[in-house]
Amino acid sequence: MATAILIVLTVAVHPRLFAQNLLGGVVYGLVLALIALGLALILGLLGVVNFAHGGLFMLGAYGAYEIIAMQGLPFWVAFLVVPLAVGAVGVAMEVGVLRRLYGENPLIGLLATFGVFIMIEEATRARWGGTPLTFDLPAVLQGSITFGVGRIATIRLLTIVVATLVIVGTYLLMYRTDFGLTIRAGLQDREMAGFIGIDIPTRFTIVFFLGSAMAGLAGVLRGAETGMDLAMGFEYVLLAFVIVIVGGVGSIFGSVVAGLLIGIGVFVAPVMVRALATATGIDALAVPGIGGIVPFLIMLAILLIRPRGLFGEEGLLE
Repeated sequence: MATAILIVLTVAVHPRLFAQNLLGGVVYGLVLALIALGLALILGLLGVVNFAHGGLFMLGAYGAYEIIAMQGLPFWVAFLVVPLAVGAVGVAMEVGVLRRLYGENPLIGLLATFGVFIMIEEATRARWGGTPLTFDLPAVLQGSITFGVGRIATIRLLTIVVATLVIVGTYLLMYRTDFGLTIRAGLQDREMAGFIGIDIPTRFTIVFFLGSAMAGLAGVLRGAETGMDLAMGFEYVLLAFVIVIVGGVGSIFGSVVAGLLIGIGVFVAPVMVRALATATGIDALAVPGIGGIVPFLIMLAILLIRPRGLFGEEGLLE
């Protein structure tokens, strides 16, 4: 109730700012959902806490920079090629490193993927340096479109369309195909799925490719909008883990909902406290940087109320 009242107050005090930040939060949330979706698939099926997922996201952004800024190829080439290349890197990591660790203590997988993340980060530094970078977008993505009380940049509109299509496609793949049925069977009982003839190792590799490609695609889209730097990998994988916990480990739907919830919260919370400060005349209420702690406040609240997450099943966290 208090949140609803605060939203109404914000719309009344800062309608245009609220609309712009709400839209920015949706775009940010969809990018987070893309990353978390891949992470949730890998964690749910393989039981691997894949810390290197942030490195794959970073590779997506820097891979686009390599193709566009350094090789002079069109953005659309990077848009199509980079996610596939990052997916191939993920497969190499799964076959070369993680396949040997299935069934072992999850801590070993976490340490192994953290080591891979560090290697990706240092390789990125060696290739592209430590300075933040950007690349030029094609003319069609440099404009903006007017809507209601605000405007939306074309690159953000592309992000909304692409992320929505990928999320819907993942849902259809997982819940409307025989392949998805076997994956979900593996999620429920890996040994029994293998016993009835499902080729689990091959499906593990396919899932790893899909999850890694999603991270690469998210990197391309985020890099196109905001640029790239070496801190982005750790920042986003940390948020992806928060989203997976909030949404529920192994829940595809939960990852999408939690990604949007946190993305919108990060962008809208500062506007809400500013509106509250304006309405009450208490400037101290407009706490600077409050958006950065919103994901962790949401996670803390969810864990206290429902340790398995919004849509998670009983098991891993309780």
